[in-house]
Amino acid sequence: MKTCIYLVALVLLINIHPNLWGQNTTAPDSLLIEYGRLPNDSTKVKTLQELFNWYIDRDWNLAMQYNTEQLKLAKEVGFKKGLGLAHMNAGVLYNYSSKTDSGIAEYKIARDIFRKIKHYRLEAWTIKNLAASQYDKGNYNEALVLLDSAFVTFEKSNSDPAELSSFYNIKAWINYMKGNYKIATIDALKQLEYLEDNNGSKKAEALYQLAALATSRGDYQQAISYNLEAAEIYKKNDDLAFELQCLMDVGINYNSLGNYAKAVEYFEECLPKAETLKDIFFKQGILHDLGSSYVYLNKLDDGIRLLQEGVELAKIIGNENKLMAGYNALGYTFNKKEDYVKAKFYYDQVISSIDSTDSKTTLSFAYLGRSTAYEKSNNYSMALKDFKTYKSLTDSIYNSTKSQQIEELNTIYETEKKEQQILLQEKDIMVLEKEVQINYQQKILLGGGLGLSLLTIGFGFYGFRQKIKRNLVEKQRIDAELAFKKKELTTHALHLAKKNEVLENIKAKAKTLKEKEGAPGYQELIKTIKFDQQDDKNWESFTQYFEQVHKDFAADVKKKYPQVTKNELRFMALMKMNMSSKEIANILNISISGVKKARNRLRKKLGITPNESLEGLIITI
Repeated sequence: MKTCIYLVALVLLINIHPNLWGQNTTAPDSLLIEYGRLPNDSTKVKTLQELFNWYIDRDWNLAMQYNTEQLKLAKEVGFKKGLGLAHMNAGVLYNYSSKTDSGIAEYKIARDIFRKIKHYRLEAWTIKNLAASQYDKGNYNEALVLLDSAFVTFEKSNSDPAELSSFYNIKAWINYMKGNYKIATIDALKQLEYLEDNNGSKKAEALYQLAALATSRGDYQQAISYNLEAAEIYKKNDDLAFELQCLMDVGINYNSLGNYAKAVEYFEECLPKAETLKDIFFKQGILHDLGSSYVYLNKLDDGIRLLQEGVELAKIIGNENKLMAGYNALGYTFNKKEDYVKAKFYYDQVISSIDSTDSKTTLSFAYLGRSTAYEKSNNYSMALKDFKTYKSLTDSIYNSTKSQQIEELNTIYETEKKEQQILLQEKDIMVLEKEVQINYQQKILLGGGLGLSLLTIGFGFYGFRQKIKRNLVEKQRIDAELAFKKKELTTHALHLAKKNEVLENIKAKAKTLKEKEGAPGYQELIKTIKFDQQDDKNWESFTQYFEQVHKDFAADVKKKYPQVTKNELRFMALMKMNMSSKEIANILNISISGVKKARNRLRKKLGITPNESLEGLIITI
């Protein structure tokens, strides 16, 4: 699907700031008057935040000016929350300026401040902003890991769950860019669930995202439905740029359905809207798509005129991808006109400008078109040569697509497997919950006895009821803490596995470099990697999380099986969490065969017969 990438980036940037101190409806003049009257205190810092919120989409320089003042004043008065927000604002400004690394640095400062003051909601938003920044850099896997952390942190905040819509928005775009369209669709639908009663721009963003995913799946009719619904919302909110993008995508989808006349209707409706916006990017895209539609309708001269206008605008804005697409479309059109010299001229522009590693799809179209031009000109040897190149490129694209689909299926499988693991761990936690329930009942009885005693001495039943309320609150707190610790444990273990997997890959690459180039410092690098892989501090953190969920597990194992070593205890802990052999291998820095050997040694040491389950025994401990 052809979407405006800068528009997608704008959707993400819109979603990087939470509603901080209520919805801002104050006019700037009123804010400025209030700001001028206030002393230098935390209230003035909040007013500066409101001014920043107002101007960020209206006057870039003023937003930056108020942010600078907010940073300075928040430091002076020691207002930590205001200081964290000022650093978050600075990150937003840097992202708007495409200074992503500087934005990341500011977000990290803000995250650390919010973490220290235990403001989990703003900490979660800041981590989400870090994920959006990594998305901008193309680090999609790192962005997804950060988002998982943001979700966990947000759960600790007891904030309005509707805010998670923005989190799922970014997650869906990341999976979209990774080619995980099914997973992205699930994320986008979750976003829409949170916005069910919302008729504002956020719901339109979710619909726009679902439209993009439907197009990627080839469900063009569904994409049209989503885009039209989103366009209507944007129209009501006077968001002309987003309305225009949705209508353009409707036209593109009608082209994909072969309904070229309907596509022309939408593109012709879009053209004056682009003129109103004075946006050359939109205009270029509309001219290209409208020209292509005319070509499909065999109105070749009109198509050529519009396509050439689009090519000239692509040159002005310096967009190489749009320029190459225009050349390919003109080559195709001149082939239809049987003007093979001009067709070959345009295809030559593409082939001479694009490296085969950059855009295989665009290049394959050019080779196929030029092959046709050569064939119609009776130059069969060159036609065959170009066709072979085209076939090679399409085979490569097919293999790449299949690999991507396999990766997506694997991701879905791993996700479902982790969900099953969580369900198994919930069984373990039921034991702890029963202990909590027993303690709770004891407290009720104690509270009842105390309440009756108080009643007899004249203090009444009020103390008894208050005691019950406190115990209920305590139970809810413990339940929430147990649920969070369960997720924290799983997240920590998976991060540990991923870290060791990455280090192992780096080590393998270092060995390859040594063999090829004899790189100096190779042994020192390998030692450093091995040291990090065997770092006991990581295990200390893991053990702390593990013991909070599986209380006294290590002590019970040592009591029943004193012969078990420290490494074997670690192995049993990972099996208790129902980790896969691959994950255990990565965490313990051993091979898959090493995992099998460890299992056999442990079976012998624990005295388990071939008919008994090692996993079953460990789960019961």
